[in-house]
Amino acid sequence: MRIGRIFGIEITVHVTWLFVFALVAWSLYSDLGPFRHVEGSNAERIALAVLTALLFFASVLIHELAHSLVARRQGIPVRGITLFIFGGVSQFEEEAQTAPVAAWVSAIGPLTSLALAALFYGLGALAGLRSAVGTAFGYLAFANLLLAIFNFIPAYPLDGGRVLQALVWRATGDKYRATQSAVTIGRIFAWLMIALGITETLVGGVTGGLWLTFIGWFLLQAGAAEGMQAEVKRALGGHTVGELATAGTPIAADATAEQALQTMLRSGNRALPVMLGDSLLGMVTLDDIGKVPPEELARTYVTAIMTRADDLTTVAPETPAIEAMHVLAKGGLEQLPVVGAGGNLVGFLTQESVLRWVSAQRHLQSLRVAR
Repeated sequence: MRIGRIFGIEITVHVTWLFVFALVAWSLYSDLGPFRHVEGSNAERIALAVLTALLFFASVLIHELAHSLVARRQGIPVRGITLFIFGGVSQFEEEAQTAPVAAWVSAIGPLTSLALAALFYGLGALAGLRSAVGTAFGYLAFANLLLAIFNFIPAYPLDGGRVLQALVWRATGDKYRATQSAVTIGRIFAWLMIALGITETLVGGVTGGLWLTFIGWFLLQAGAAEGMQAEVKRALGGHTVGELATAGTPIAADATAEQALQTMLRSGNRALPVMLGDSLLGMVTLDDIGKVPPEELARTYVTAIMTRADDLTTVAPETPAIEAMHVLAKGGLEQLPVVGAGGNLVGFLTQESVLRWVSAQRHLQSLRVAR
C-alpha cells in the first residue's frame, strides 16, 4: 500500500506492518505495558498508545530515510522504502561501488536511531518522565535505543552485518569474500537467536520466544538469499547475455490464442515469442490469454493480444549479464528477449536459466578443484 513520497522517495506499507502496529499499540495500552500507571480514562490511554505507536514507526521510517538519503547523496538510485513486519527496508537500484560508501550507508541508520533515542529521552526529561507524555517519550527513547543496538548486531543482512561486510571488503579488497564472511557470521547469530527463542518459549516466555525465533528464521533466510545473490553476481562477472540466452518456444504470427495456450501447457512457458520468420513481432503471455473469453480463444489471433516488440523490454546479446539481471529484477519480468541486429531473436534470459547456468559453472569449478 503506497502512502506517499518523502524527499521524492516512495513510501510503501506492507500489510504485515498493520499487524505489528496493532500489536505495539496493544502492548503499550495493556496492563503490562508502560502506560499502566498513567492516569486518565481508557479512551485517553488508547489514544496515547496509538499516538506513541505511530511515533515509533515514524522513527523506523526516519531510520530508513537516513539510509536512502545518504545513498542517494552518494549517487545510488533509491527505488523506495517499504515498512513491513520486521521494521523497514530501503530499496536501492544499485550497490555501493566502494567499501567506505557501503559502510557509511549502512551505519547511518543505527546512528540515526541513537540520535532519536537521545532526542526522545531529552523530551521526556523536560516533560517529566512520570507524566503521561514523559512516559511516552521514555518508551520511544528505549525503543530507538533497542533498534540501534539490534541493527548494529553483525548479522548480515542487518546494518551491522553490512558494516562488517564493508570492513572485510576494505581489508581484503574482495567484495565476494567479504559478503560470504558476513553471511556466515550472520548465520551463526541467526541460529543463536532461534535457539534462544526456542529456549525462552519452553521456559514460559511464549510471545517473546516465538518472536525471537521468527526473527532468527527471517535473518537466516535473508542471509542465504544475499549469499546466493553474491554468488550469482560473481559467476556472471565478465559474461554477456549471449552466453546465457536459451532458446524459447516460438509461435507463428497466424496462431490463435487457443494454439498459444496449448503450447504453453505443453512447454511449461508462461510467455511465447510471436515470430514472423526470424523477426520478433511481440510476446504473448498467459495473462494476455486469460483476458480472452473462452469461447473466443479459437477465433482470436495472438497478434491481436500480444505486446508488440516495440513495447517490449529487450537486451542485446553483448549486454553484460549482470546488467541484464538488474533489468529483470527492476521490472519484475519473467524473461527478457535477447534481440540481435536487425531484430532477429537470439533467445531469452530468465532467472531460472541464469540459476541453471550458475549451477553448471559451480559444478565445473568443483571438478577443476578436484583435479
